[in-house]
Amino acid sequence: MALTACYECGDGVSSLAEACPHCGAPMKNKIIYASMTGNTERVRELIEAGTDVNERDSEGWTALIVACREGQVGVANLLIQSNADVRIKDKNGWTPLMWAAATGQEAIVKILLDKEDGLEDRDQYGATALMKACRRGFESVVRFLLQKGADVNAKDDYGWTALMRAARRGYVAVVKSVVDAGADLEAKDQYGATALIVASAEGHADVVKQLLNAKADIHAKDRNGWTALMWASSAGNVEVVKILKTYGAE
Repeated sequence: MALTACYECGDGVSSLAEACPHCGAPMKNKIIYASMTGNTERVRELIEAGTDVNERDSEGWTALIVACREGQVGVANLLIQSNADVRIKDKNGWTPLMWAAATGQEAIVKILLDKEDGLEDRDQYGATALMKACRRGFESVVRFLLQKGADVNAKDDYGWTALMRAARRGYVAVVKSVVDAGADLEAKDQYGATALIVASAEGHADVVKQLLNAKADIHAKDRNGWTALMWASSAGNVEVVKILKTYGAE
């Protein structure tokens, strides 16, 4: 049986093996593994040896995608300088920028946008990098994306906006950032729900106050005629019910 040396531990491994039995390092997609672990020098060696920087694994991930996901700034810089595709998508339609935004890697977000604009690229469900940052609550990333011109009122395939995602999770600071950037308070998803309805249903009292102070329509109804008050009452969100009534809900 032919043997090859594991590039991590140096032990002999079957040329047919998927991974080194001694240290677990994969014998395929070496540049992806090295990028994920932040091994900049190994990545450089592989590039100089002619490795395709855009090779994919079974998930459609590339070296740049995993570097962005794991926050490996040095590796990401090297890959971009080596002409890695900064707008390549994995099998779910996620770009390197989306992964960086979704994991709060602000430094990498800046590097990617300095290279190329992918702000409005969409994943398989129509979500943008801004939406992903809002869903995870990374305020500084959200603010930076907005400063770079991200569409604050873009909708995904379900009608959800960045504001709705932040409101659903109760991220007060993120909600403020997108509202200050001109988010449409009355935008509705495919079921007719607004950000206020979503926040009320989830019981996020502070966000409900924020939206009401920003003049969100307290009487807005979803497709079934339910208001924020109805949703809050149905969910047993007592504090939100009190707030809504204080602001005039009936």
